[in-house]
Amino acid sequence: MAAEPSGPAAEPAQPAQPAQPAEPGGPEGTQENRRELIRLAAVELFARHGYRGTTVRAIAERAGVDPALVMYHYGSKEKVFSVVIREAMRAEELLPALPELLDEPPGDGGPGSTREGPGSTRGGPGSRLVRGFLTRWEDAASRSSLLVVFRSAMEHPEASQLFREVAGGELLIPIARRIPAPDPELRAVLVASLLVGLVTGRYVVPIGPLADMDLDTVVDLYGPYADAMLLGRLGTPPPLP
Repeated sequence: MAAEPSGPAAEPAQPAQPAQPAEPGGPEGTQENRRELIRLAAVELFARHGYRGTTVRAIAERAGVDPALVMYHYGSKEKVFSVVIREAMRAEELLPALPELLDEPPGDGGPGSTREGPGSTRGGPGSRLVRGFLTRWEDAASRSSLLVVFRSAMEHPEASQLFREVAGGELLIPIARRIPAPDPELRAVLVASLLVGLVTGRYVVPIGPLADMDLDTVVDLYGPYADAMLLGRLGTPPPLP
């Protein structure tokens, strides 16, 4: 008889695990870093050339990665653009401290208040909303991303649709929820339209003398209309100064 094999019994062979798809070549660093490099490159190129004039290859070249890496992280140019819009349109980016902008701050004198400076509460909640919104546009660092959103929404139907969807969730709904007056959704749309028109004429397609005014002057001119839209009787013009 043949001798029995000595030693522990051989374990059954385990099926080979499928290899995880490797990330395409690119610069060293974490996946999050590479993803952010691609996003920043896309912001720059969308701002410079618009949605239609920007390609996945151009984004990859500007980010210093292989085009396959852009597809690996985002899937398409449309999804890169979607991320750019959503990042730029986040409520905390567009309107910092929204409750403080729309609620009456303690000690604020309301429409008659004359406190000045970056934290000025002069005027009502509409005036504070205009100032808070424009403050982001006054900052060159955040303006580039916002310009991408507004310019692309003007030139591309898909970008326009995405802009409406994101703006509704990040801007209109939060504002409407804090309006203590009838028809809050309508009031939020009216104020948002005022803000869009204002930034278009001041930053996107600069028109003088609006584009050359200082921030306080712009807030003084537009704030009373925003106050009336938020809390006044709709259809009634704001009182003359």
